Amino acid sequence: DLTDTLNLTNDVGARLRLPPDAFWRARSRGHFDLADDWDLDIDQRFYYFHQDGWGESTWLGFSRLYGEWRFRSASELRWVHSDRNFEFSEIFSLYSRPNNRAELNPRMGVLGESQPSWRPTEYFVDFTYRYRLYSTWLYGEAIPAVNFYRDDNFGETTSITFRIEMYFAGSIR
Repeated sequence: DLTDTLNLTNDVGARLRLPPDAFWRARSRGHFDLADDWDLDIDQRFYYFHQDGWGESTWLGFSRLYGEWRFRSASELRWVHSDRNFEFSEIFSLYSRPNNRAELNPRMGVLGESQPSWRPTEYFVDFTYRYRLYSTWLYGEAIPAVNFYRDDNFGETTSITFRIEMYFAGSIR
């Protein structure tokens, strides 16, 4: 049962840049069905990049379906070796697909770091509207957002992002 639940991968390669950046990565992903229709997804990564050094990332996501919406609470802790610093996030999101062309994804969260002490660096709220424009390979997104950055004394920063995405090969999940 455990081998059906966990997916382990390992790869070695190089980023194609000047100079090339050799790397090693290992990843473990798992999905677990919990009580009362809750799900737990785990994604654990260890890596070494020749230019950046060692790194690690742990992501946990608890989710549950409520009618047409999927609620998710996701936590991530990431070690950045070059900065000798942990970065963390806690993000609450909803996801809905009202028809076969559109997706809705409101989110709110907090991002932070461990240096000089454990503290939040940003709070945010955003809403992603994603629409399939053509066939299965052309998508458009509009993302209005409000961010509150520590560097700006947590003052309000608003933005809207428009994005076009094209998929040339592979499958979309």
